[in-house]
Amino acid sequence: MIHGNVTLPHGITARPARASDKDFLAKMYRDNRDDLRMADADTDYIEMTIEWQLKAQKGGYGQNFPDAIYLILEKNGTRIGRITLDINPVELRLVDLDFIKKAQGKGFGSSILLWLMKASAQTKKPLLVPARRDDFSMAKFLAKYGFVEDSTMSDQVYARMSWFPTADEMAGLVEIGPRSAAAGTV
Repeated sequence: MIHGNVTLPHGITARPARASDKDFLAKMYRDNRDDLRMADADTDYIEMTIEWQLKAQKGGYGQNFPDAIYLILEKNGTRIGRITLDINPVELRLVDLDFIKKAQGKGFGSSILLWLMKASAQTKKPLLVPARRDDFSMAKFLAKYGFVEDSTMSDQVYARMSWFPTADEMAGLVEIGPRSAAAGTV
């Protein structure tokens, strides 16, 4: 369990989510659902669908990842996003990473993924990351750093990507950087 603040790249800190973050998280989720707002449907129906998905997400995460940790990302004391991690004995799994609109496109997500890859190498566990199939910049980043799709866990919306640290990365002999996918298991 994480207690207090964790320092991340770009001057970002992460802290455990609190009950007082509920409204911030709900607003960020609603604000970032432009994909649903583009649907050819009545506005009230779209907003109701967003609310249903928000409730389903909360319930689904709790059911599928009972030991997940929920962190709020802050920069200069201002909340800019959230990260949900499932850390278990076999793997490190990024469940969700999201930012407010003002914080998107600034390289924060990529730097947090690199931070997670370092944590994966240090703990000698593979890192699993969901990637929306329509997020081409995420797919390009993951391919560049050696992630491979695990088709047994993928669906039409998300490619479940896996990254396996090499022996040299786990030993701290090389920096984590762009490379081909590593084969095998940890």
